[in-house]
Amino acid sequence: MASKYVPIPTPDGKSFRGYLSLPEKGSGPGLVLIQEIFGVNAAMRSIADTFAAEGYVVLAPDLFWRMQPGIELDCDPQSMGSSGFRVGLGQEFVALDASGVPGCSRLSYSPNR
Repeated sequence: MASKYVPIPTPDGKSFRGYLSLPEKGSGPGLVLIQEIFGVNAAMRSIADTFAAEGYVVLAPDLFWRMQPGIELDCDPQSMGSSGFRVGLGQEFVALDASGVPGCSRLSYSPNR
């Protein structure tokens, strides 16, 4: 099994990273592993690696990259409070980032909804 961070381009010309974990044979069915509020931390990487050991290609994208790239929090209140991290991602950025993912190009954002 091999794992690494890979860049993921966005339609607005920026990029963010995702944790990619590959099975030993290098290919297989794919999974997108969505992070918890804690970011792509050690627990999420371990889950990705576990699926990869079972033969899956797993990508865990850093969904908080626009606010604080690479954030990794522990599952305790002190870690959450001391990080200075506040969720402020607008729906327009979610739609923009998702539009770069194959199969998600139909997503859009309308502030009038």
